Amino acid sequence: MKSESSVAATMTCCFVVFAAVSALAQSNRIPPGDVTRPAASIAFKADAAKLLEVGKARHGDTSLSPAGRSCNTCHLEADSYNATFKMPWPHFVESVKAKTGLDRITAEGMVQFCMISAMDTRPLAWDSETLSALTEFVLDRHRKVVTK
Repeated sequence: MKSESSVAATMTCCFVVFAAVSALAQSNRIPPGDVTRPAASIAFKADAAKLLEVGKARHGDTSLSPAGRSCNTCHLEADSYNATFKMPWPHFVESVKAKTGLDRITAEGMVQFCMISAMDTRPLAWDSETLSALTEFVLDRHRKVVTK
């Protein structure tokens, strides 16, 4: 069980990062194509357990962001996602709607969205192991949150 100070520190960190990124991103719309898999593309395939292992490692990898952030910057614990995270994929996410105009996004698209919006970098290659691994990690966390 997390302590109240741990939760408060995580939320404060996320708020500071989100506020800084939001201020920069307000004028920067994200093209929907940057977070939507192209029709002819093929996802990287591997054993789900292997992808999950890689995804766990990449979730904390600050080298993914030129700003030194990782997915853990905002999502350290499974319960550090917004309430919509419990909804089946694809689902509505307010920030995605505001920045892309999309009404729904997939787990994979959400990884891409966070790369651009929160990590301040380019989307991952659609056929990359990293994108498939982070997506598997997000789906695994989703399963755990939904079954709580």
